This record gives sequence, structure tokens and C-alpha cells, in this order.
Amino acid sequence: MNGFLERFKYAAEGAVAREDELCAFIKAEISSGRLRAGDPLPTMKELSAAAGLTFRQARGVMERLVKEKFIRTRPRVGAVVLPRDIRMNCGRVVFAIPDVDASSYHVTQIADAMRKRLAAEGYAFTTVVFSLDARRRFTFLKTELSEPTDLVVVIYSKPHVRAFLREAGARCLFLYGDEPEKGSGPWIRFSSDAASEDFAAHCLRAGVKSVVQVRFDGNETPDARKPLVAAGIATSWMTIPRWDVLGRYEGITRSAYDVFMEMPREKFPDVFLFWDDFVAQGALTAFLKRGVRVPEDVKVATLSNRGLGPVYALPLTRFECDAMATGEAVAGYVLAMLAKGRLPPPPVVSPQYVFGATFPY
Repeated sequence: MNGFLERFKYAAEGAVAREDELCAFIKAEISSGRLRAGDPLPTMKELSAAAGLTFRQARGVMERLVKEKFIRTRPRVGAVVLPRDIRMNCGRVVFAIPDVDASSYHVTQIADAMRKRLAAEGYAFTTVVFSLDARRRFTFLKTELSEPTDLVVVIYSKPHVRAFLREAGARCLFLYGDEPEKGSGPWIRFSSDAASEDFAAHCLRAGVKSVVQVRFDGNETPDARKPLVAAGIATSWMTIPRWDVLGRYEGITRSAYDVFMEMPREKFPDVFLFWDDFVAQGALTAFLKRGVRVPEDVKVATLSNRGLGPVYALPLTRFECDAMATGEAVAGYVLAMLAKGRLPPPPVVSPQYVFGATFPY
């Protein structure tokens, strides 16, 4: 047992996501035969100490391994390894997530919906976090691919990620991000075209003359410029700098707050369209602090997840994304890829334009 913990400490150096790292390491230990069916695992107290996790985080890792049928828990014994034939049935799917999106509500909702659908069809489903930094090694993705894997679903991939997967001989499905190179694998894209047309039509009916689209630095976003220009509405971009020192999401919110606290009112457009709900949260908080009235002084629309959005006194006009529906659609296409027969065209993920009180109908 001490050997297990020592191997983990050695393999863990320089890792980016401790919980995913621990989960991937235990799976690799089982796949390599170092841990065999019936072998006990260290206690959660020992694992949390070795991994630098809280007890709650270690318990979450164990719960994931139980759900994915790698281990089971026994009274007075603890966690023990399950036989391989119990863990795998029809096959295995890996969902690869960039580290910057590992805690994203939208991404985790997609993963949960995929897991439920694929588990119901008898497939093991595993998530793994990787770094988008081209200088980093794909340590945990390599570990996952060392096991038999039928398909890798990659969200927000980059060319160097796709190059690694091609070299590894992995069969892939790409979700969001830029279009992959020909022959890399199918691509499920995100398109706001229909919702942007609805937004532009709404602006035209409301007599809107100007729209500023707001994003944070480095974020790939949709663009409503084409239908707005076609409707004769002036539009421009505004980019919020990121304060990563505060953490990804808190830094974006705080940076947006500071920018909109200082922005002169005479520079306000008729409508702000926020392509990120954390940017919207910072801006709306600044508006409240300054006494800027929404929608009387400025109208607001934002990109938001169904069931989760900026906290505000008024319902938001929004481009609403349904992450659970997206996860189910992706899982359905995964099953089509794994089945024999003609593959249908990949689905397109689209938000719905929803009227709210921040930009009333």
C-alpha cells in the first residue's frame, strides 16, 4: 500500500488538476495490474494527505470510481477493486476537457447528461482534464488512452491537441471550438446564428441604433454583427481584460466591474450584449452601484445557461444555452458513431433567444 502512495506522489509532480490526476492514476494502477480485483485502496484520509486534497475531494474521487465501476466500497473494509468484466460492458468513452473549463457549469452539465445516457446504453464514461498550453505534456490523457477506448470526445480543442490525438490513433468527436482539420473526426459546432437574427429583429422593432458586444480577453465568442449590420444598426466590440490572479471567473467578474464603474455614460450604447455571464455579472453590479437603470438608461442582453445566470433583480434577456440538452444530443451522436451503419450529419448546438425585463419586448 505504501508503494501505491509513493508511485502516486512521483507521478503527480507538475500536475494541473489533483482530483482528476488521482482518479486517472488509480484507473491506471488497475489497468496495469498493479491493483487487482479485490485489492483494497488506501483510506480516504491517506489519499487526501498524499494528493493534497480535502477529505471531501478525496471522497468525490472515490464516488466517481464507484460510479464508473472501477471499485466498490465494503463496510469495515473500505474501497476494493472490481473485476475488469464488471467495469466494462459495451465499451468506453472519454470526455477530454481543457483545464480552464474543468469547473465550467456548462461543461459539467454536458458531461453529466452524457454520462447518464451512455451508462444507460452500457458504456463506461470517463472525464479527463488536459492543459491547452502547448508546452505541457498530456500526462493524464495519455494515461486514459492506455486503456481500451472506443471514442474520445474533446471540447474546445486546439490544433496541437488534435495532433497529439492523431498520433495516438484515437477516434475522436470534437465539440465546439474551431473546426478540426479534414480527417480528424466529426465536429459538433456551436452556432448562435438563429438567436442573433432574433436579437437583431428585436433591436430593429425597439428602434435601437447602437449595440456594443462585450467579451473578455482571449475568449472565443459568437458574433451578432452580421444581422445587426444588415438591419442598419451600428455595432462594435468591447474587450474586458482578465485578472487571472483572482481566479478565472472571479477575475473576469471583478475586471468587468472595474471597467464599467469607470466607463462614461455618454459612451453607453442603446444595448450591451454580453457574450459571457461573468462579464455581465460584473457590469450589472457596477450599474447598480452607479445608479444606472436597466432598461431605462441602457438595455442589456447576455449569454446564459439555462438555470444559471447573473444574479439580478430583473429577468435577463438572454441567449439561453441548454447544457443538458446539448449533452444528450452529443451522447446520441456518440452512440451513432459507435454503432454500425451510415453516420448522420453532426447536430448543431444553438442557444434560444429569450425575452426578459433587461431588454423588454
